[in-house]
Amino acid sequence: MMEEPDLERLLEHIEETNFCRRILREEPEVWKVLLGVDQGDDATVVEIGGERLVINSEGPYPANIGRKAAIVHSAADVVVTGGEPVMAFDTIQAEDEEEAEEILKDLKKQAEGLGISIVGGNTQSHPELVSCVSVTVIGRLVADEPIPDGTAREGDVLVFLGEPVRGDVGERVRRARAKFNAYLRWIEEGVDISAAKDASRGGVLGNLLEMMGKARKGLELRSMPYPTWTGYLGIFMVCMDPDDVEKAGRIALEEGAPFVVAGEVVDEPGIRFAGRELVSADDMIEVYKRLPYKPPATGTRG
Repeated sequence: MMEEPDLERLLEHIEETNFCRRILREEPEVWKVLLGVDQGDDATVVEIGGERLVINSEGPYPANIGRKAAIVHSAADVVVTGGEPVMAFDTIQAEDEEEAEEILKDLKKQAEGLGISIVGGNTQSHPELVSCVSVTVIGRLVADEPIPDGTAREGDVLVFLGEPVRGDVGERVRRARAKFNAYLRWIEEGVDISAAKDASRGGVLGNLLEMMGKARKGLELRSMPYPTWTGYLGIFMVCMDPDDVEKAGRIALEEGAPFVVAGEVVDEPGIRFAGRELVSADDMIEVYKRLPYKPPATGTRG
């Protein structure tokens, strides 16, 4: 039996970085920020010297988690925002040099499996340190414009792409690569994507709540193939033009990435599944009010 969603806990997760927006919002821009602090998106997109870069940082993770998943998670946020990951930086803290070396070997496996080069970072080891890992992944924007998480349109179809990120390093990389390849082909072949998000912390419901809260929309869900509403999955949740669903499904099949048509974006607030109200209209309006969200700059999708 699936857990009963705790709306207040999901909202607390969404709001936990509000102070970052408050502190950093007035920072002067020395380059063009297409997606940044005000959007609170999966990745930042900046334009420097005519090059548009997609950047994401993850961590600190406990070492036992980060060594298996940190680069996979960070690269996923770059891809879902419309970028192709190319390089990474790592920060490793370990109790001794031997542990640091083993962590780095696993990070390298993740990076190489996804076609990413680790080009720098920082490593320190000392018996009194708590072992942990942080990474930053940088990619080139390959979409015409950044793909935000908060610009879904009424009438869009919501699809789920990919398998839950589970298993050892090799299995996590395999699942991520299939999902990345399918999604990047969607971009290359012109699938009309209005909004997308990686279902990380907060799970399917928590991240859909954020997507629809930013877009001021609601959802009619018709399919939920996973056994948890709020657990980490690492799938992509993508809103697209209904006319492109068949093409998107064909590409996903060719790339070996599971593909599920999950529902439809509607104008009425709330999230409903199979006749059940997961998030009421009143609760959804409260989400609208509590999200300190500024729409992306003109020129991005929406």
